[in-house]
Amino acid sequence: MKILYTLLIALSTFTFFSCSKETSTTQVKVMNSLLTNKNWYLDYSITDAMTSTTPVVMKSYVGQSTYFITYLKNGDTKDSDGITGTYSVELINGASQIHMQLKTSNGNPFEVIYNIISVGESNMVLSKLVSGPATKLYFTTK
Repeated sequence: MKILYTLLIALSTFTFFSCSKETSTTQVKVMNSLLTNKNWYLDYSITDAMTSTTPVVMKSYVGQSTYFITYLKNGDTKDSDGITGTYSVELINGASQIHMQLKTSNGNPFEVIYNIISVGESNMVLSKLVSGPATKLYFTTK
């Protein structure tokens, strides 16, 4: 009976970890398929800011419909500002993220990480936290 109990625990553990890995791999694949080979146009951004003790939501339309970014199927990315690089979609501690290794048009390297709030066929919401308040970026495909 003890051997059967031990075997059952081992099998349950194996099944749990197998399903968990499969779910995260599937999630990354689905997000990649929704992101790729589209021009994502920035419609607006929202920044939650604090002025003294009062929360303020700042909505910005700067760059509306003029800034876009494209995620290519081969892992490359480019945007309307001439910034190019590579990206990967990753699941970190349950949060979906886009990790980008980029270069400016002058060749200066930098890294950007976005949390994916939501992504669909034609809408995407990303969150970026550099220093200070978080900014949510709202994109659509045209």
